[in-house]
Amino acid sequence: MEGLSPVSIVGAPYNSLQIGTVVAFSITYFFATFFLVLRYIQAVKIVKKFELDLAILTLAWGLGMYYMITLVQLMRVGWARHMWELSLEDLMVFNDILLPNTLTYLITPAVTKMAMLVVLFQINSSVIYRVVVAAMGISIFAYTLTLTSITGGPCNPKNGAGTTKCLMNVAFAQAILNIASDIGVIIAPIPTILSLNLSLKQKMSVLVLLAVGSAVVICSIARTPYVKALETATDLTYQEGILGVWSLVEINLGIVCGSAMRLKKLITTWLPRLGLGTSGGRSGGATPFGSAGTTLKGTGNNSQLGGKGPYQLHSIQKESGGNESTDKILV
Repeated sequence: MEGLSPVSIVGAPYNSLQIGTVVAFSITYFFATFFLVLRYIQAVKIVKKFELDLAILTLAWGLGMYYMITLVQLMRVGWARHMWELSLEDLMVFNDILLPNTLTYLITPAVTKMAMLVVLFQINSSVIYRVVVAAMGISIFAYTLTLTSITGGPCNPKNGAGTTKCLMNVAFAQAILNIASDIGVIIAPIPTILSLNLSLKQKMSVLVLLAVGSAVVICSIARTPYVKALETATDLTYQEGILGVWSLVEINLGIVCGSAMRLKKLITTWLPRLGLGTSGGRSGGATPFGSAGTTLKGTGNNSQLGGKGPYQLHSIQKESGGNESTDKILV
């Protein structure tokens, strides 16, 4: 089939895959924006503090929008279209603007996970725990920096022939590393959470957060076969379109999860009937990823705690028959 000119591709109507991509982005980005706005409402109206993880999530949100903008630019020259619809000129322009899109996807999931690690670092004062969380952050930064450097250097699509295989190798390596780091971020807080005497509502809140986090992992896993399939794909631009849908959903779900981790104070303040505090007493925000000011029960009287930081894990000693026991809570 004779190749179409770049002008005819630009003027061509969007196909079903391209339209589906826009719809998938619109839905998931709406939820990402909604949860991020709730975080800002909490920061301004309730906590009255602009926290580091919120700043990082805002950066991820902006990168998510830029990623979609680059996809739309690529659509105009053949992304998510069949190879036989494109001319040589289309493919040349496609390669010229592919680099910003690729770099944005490499960076954005790492930024989102950094925001989560900032929160996780603060929920347990154990040296071992904090070393593990810090090590995960350093590892994520290191492999992201390495892959972006390779992509912008020897794998740069503008370099022409030979870069396609290089980009595929980078994409596959990043997919595997993403899955491993996603699982690590989910697993890291579980021992701390299990050590707490949580109410049923608190446990349900944790399960919901882990479920959202698992959805991010599922997206990472689901897109991996499509990355691998690029090696033998004959319809490369269309295959990349399918891969892009999973990528943008993964990015936006990560922002949702990162924002939802810190919404406890907003819920207990504005929606008391949906509060996740300790049953049988007034909740002051004791929850995984919650806020300061928790009332403990079971000590004979209520003890109000003040913390050094909003997520510091404290130990409260209580005497019972001359022996000391330790109750751990997140405050």
